[in-house]
Amino acid sequence: MNRNYFWGLLAAVLLTACEKGLDELGEGMSPSPTGQVTNSVLQVRTRGTSPSEEATVAYPVQVYVFQGDDCKAAQTIGDEGQTLNIPLVEGTYSVYAIAGASATDYTLPTKDNATATTALTLKEGRTLTDLMAAQATATLIDGGTNTVTLGLQRKTMFIEDVTIKKIPTAATAVSVTIAPLWKSLNVSGTYSIAGQSQTIALTKQADNRTWTNDATAFVMPPSSQPASVSVNITIGGTTKTYTYSTSDQLEAAYKIKIDGTYAEAVGVSLTGTITGATWLGDRTISFEFDENGSSVSGNNDNSDNIPSVGDTYQGCYVLAVDDADDHADVTLLAPTELDFYDANASTMQTNIDAALATVTTGDISGWEVPTTAEASMMYDAREAIGNLTAGSYLCLGGTGYRAFKPTDAVFSTSSSNVKASTVLRPVATVSITKD
Repeated sequence: MNRNYFWGLLAAVLLTACEKGLDELGEGMSPSPTGQVTNSVLQVRTRGTSPSEEATVAYPVQVYVFQGDDCKAAQTIGDEGQTLNIPLVEGTYSVYAIAGASATDYTLPTKDNATATTALTLKEGRTLTDLMAAQATATLIDGGTNTVTLGLQRKTMFIEDVTIKKIPTAATAVSVTIAPLWKSLNVSGTYSIAGQSQTIALTKQADNRTWTNDATAFVMPPSSQPASVSVNITIGGTTKTYTYSTSDQLEAAYKIKIDGTYAEAVGVSLTGTITGATWLGDRTISFEFDENGSSVSGNNDNSDNIPSVGDTYQGCYVLAVDDADDHADVTLLAPTELDFYDANASTMQTNIDAALATVTTGDISGWEVPTTAEASMMYDAREAIGNLTAGSYLCLGGTGYRAFKPTDAVFSTSSSNVKASTVLRPVATVSITKD
C-alpha cells in the first residue's frame, strides 16, 4: 500500500471521529470556557414547607445558581409541573430560589448582573406580592445528576383585614401605619433597606362610623423589633396618631388582622390577632392602647395632643419638640433611608431633591436634609431609634453637605467626602396646634 495514502486515510478517520464526538455531547451540553464539558446536570424542583393544602408555592419561581460569587445560571420555573435541568460542569454550587416574583411586577437580576445580595425591586406602580425564598448547596460529579428540592418559606406578612369602629363622623381620613419594615428581598432570600413603613388607607362604611381596608396587601416584616402599629385619624385638618409598640414580634408568614374601636373619652382601644399559616402554627397577639399610650398625648391629663421626644408620630420618630403656648413645632425623623448619590457633584442637589420628593409618610411634607444639630439628635437617640445602619448619613452644616456616622462611639461632623455608601435619612418639622 502507498504509505502516503495510508497516513492520509488515518487522518481522515480521526477527524471524522473527533467531529462526531463533539456533535454527540447531547442537548444542553457543550464545552465550558475552560474546556470542561457541561455533562453534569443540576435538577431543581420546588415545594411548600408543609404537606398541608395551604403550603402552596407562588409561581413563577426565579432560580439562581452560583459557583462562588459567579452566577452560572438564572432560570424560571413557570408552574407546578415544571422541573429545571441545568447543565453544568462538576463542582459545588449555591442554589437560590425566589418564588412569587414575576417580570411584570419586579425588575429581576439577570445571569450577567446577579449577586447574592442583589435586590429584586418593585416596578413603579406595582405592589408587593406573596414572596417566598429558599436556598441549598449542591455538589455535582462528572457525568452525574443532582436533584435539589427547594422547600420555600414565606418572606412577607399578609394584611388581611383592618377594621376601626366608632370613629367620629367628622373624621375625613383614617389609616393604619406599620413600621419599621424591610423594603426589598435579595436573591439569597435575605432582606435589605431597613426602616420603611407601610400605611393602609381605610374607607368609610355606610354607617359613617366604621372604616375598613378595601383590599388585602402583602408587606415585608419589621426590620427591627418591637414594631409599631399606628392609627391615624384626621378631623378638621388635624391628624392624631395613636401608636402601639408590639410586645410580641411581628414575623413573616403570618396573617394580620386588626380590629379597633375608638372611644372618645380615652382615645383608641385596639385588639389585634396575628394568625400563623398552617406551616408555622397558630399564634395570637392581642394589644390595647388609649390616649395615655399614644403619640398625640403630651400630658397624662390629655389636655394636649403634642407628642414627646421618643414617641412615634405618623410612623416617624420624634427627634425634638419646641413647645409654645398654643402650639408645638415637632421635628420628625423619616422611617425611610434614601439613595441619592451621583459621582457628578453638579447633579447632587438635583438627586437629593428628587429623593426627598419620594417620601410619602402620613400627610407630612417639607422633608429636608438634617442639619448637624439634628444629626447630633440622631446620635443621642441611636439606641431608641433602633434601625440606623452602620454606614454614613448625609447632613448639612458649614458650607455644604457632610457625612456622619450616628452609630460611632465618638460623633464627628468633620467635612469627610460624601460617598456612594452615604444615605439620606430626612427630617421634617410640623407645627401642631394644641387642643
